[in-house]
Amino acid sequence: MAKMNKTAVALGAIVLIAIVLIGGGVINPQSLNLGTGAGGGGMQVPPTPTVPTGVGFAGQLELTITHRDALDNSETRTEGTNLATTFYKSFDEVSFFTIGSGSPVTVTIDRAMNSIMYAGIQVPAGQNFFFAPSSTADQNLNPSIIDFGFADLTNDGVKEWWTKVDLTDLPDPVAGQDSSSLTLFINSYNYDGLLAFNTPTPADVTGVGTGGGAQNFIRWEQVVTEETASPQFEYDIRINSTATEKWERSLSTVTIPNIGIVSLDSFDETISNVDTLYKWTQGSNLDSSNFITVPQNGNEVIPMPFKFVTNLDTADVLSVVITIKEKTPSQGTNSVTDTVLVTEA
Repeated sequence: MAKMNKTAVALGAIVLIAIVLIGGGVINPQSLNLGTGAGGGGMQVPPTPTVPTGVGFAGQLELTITHRDALDNSETRTEGTNLATTFYKSFDEVSFFTIGSGSPVTVTIDRAMNSIMYAGIQVPAGQNFFFAPSSTADQNLNPSIIDFGFADLTNDGVKEWWTKVDLTDLPDPVAGQDSSSLTLFINSYNYDGLLAFNTPTPADVTGVGTGGGAQNFIRWEQVVTEETASPQFEYDIRINSTATEKWERSLSTVTIPNIGIVSLDSFDETISNVDTLYKWTQGSNLDSSNFITVPQNGNEVIPMPFKFVTNLDTADVLSVVITIKEKTPSQGTNSVTDTVLVTEA
């Protein structure tokens, strides 16, 4: 049985949840978008698995890397400075053995590799870029890339992206040369670390009144600079109350970019001695992040409205805190937070 990609499993789980929620009327199917965004944003989903069936290749192979901005193809990168490419052979996609690096470089493809090579893409320290796997694996751009994944290729404790390259049917060397040649186009995203909420942030909601079913709308808007990406992996909504009967969890919804309108029922709920936390998490790595991308001349303001249905008593005050967490190129965490008070009076 073919090895199942973890990202595909994660996406499948989200789709299954979405089907259940749509059936229950929690998610509006017209607003649901599980596809990729600009330049291959959204969840990074590998192409449909294929089994190479062409003429096998073994011998010398000259590789050239062309780096481009996934959101502005006129912008280039420098191999070895902005991003670094290492080529591997692997027989199980667990252990990887280096066969070359950089560009241009000539590598030896032996018959035991079965015409399969792997390219790992690292982001050197201090560089503000992300590899864009879905965009790079576009068959119109790189028909030889048939899969990608995220693993610790170098056994240094840090995971990195890899692409799987099909070398079958590779042309023979041209006259006078000893090696065949292949050019890979590697797309990547800029990161500016400036994720923020649009200003002015939402005003406090006052005069809600008592009784059940009061619909309150908090229109948060996040800002992502054009031609950049924000790999977001967690969305938190914290309410400073343990009395969950003060709001209707199943009727309260938040719009998550690239995913759609999601009920608080779909968030993990944690009740402490001071508040209630709702957490929607994609995982904790780049391969499970939701890449929010804004193309050249795109809209930098991304709505993230929250419908909060309350059952307040006289003089009740609820503090609603939203936090968005994203990954950085060094695979650390950056976050932004905003607070809105919802009061009965």
